[in-house]
Amino acid sequence: MFVTGLRHLKIWVTDLTRSRAFYEQVFGLEHAMSFEDSDGVVRGMSFRIPGVDFELAIRENPELAKALYDADPFALATTREGLQQWVEHLDQLGIWHPPIVRASRGWACGFRDPDGIQIRLYAYDEQVAEAAGVQVRSGGLPQT
Repeated sequence: MFVTGLRHLKIWVTDLTRSRAFYEQVFGLEHAMSFEDSDGVVRGMSFRIPGVDFELAIRENPELAKALYDADPFALATTREGLQQWVEHLDQLGIWHPPIVRASRGWACGFRDPDGIQIRLYAYDEQVAEAAGVQVRSGGLPQT
């Protein structure tokens, strides 16, 4: 099998309208399409994220969203400088976040969506990874 990239990332939410507003505000999303269920009600949407080559989708499913409370199913890549910009952006929006911390292979910070799913922001740092004993291959990715 050959994977060429990430197509989309789907997040389950309890309230589509509330989550759409949140994700559009936080990420500056561009609406791509809406998905109607068989009853004609829109319960899913996909969005383009400016500057990246994948889409973010949200799908209204209260049971799944509640089951994922406090989960941190993914981390979004950024730079160390980008983390500081994220902190400033989240502060401007009034969204609580912990301070930037040194992580196993770089620097991290995060915040929660309206349903309590953790959204991690991660800046890989080769020096931090090497100090932790992670062998680094060319391109800055750890060897597996």
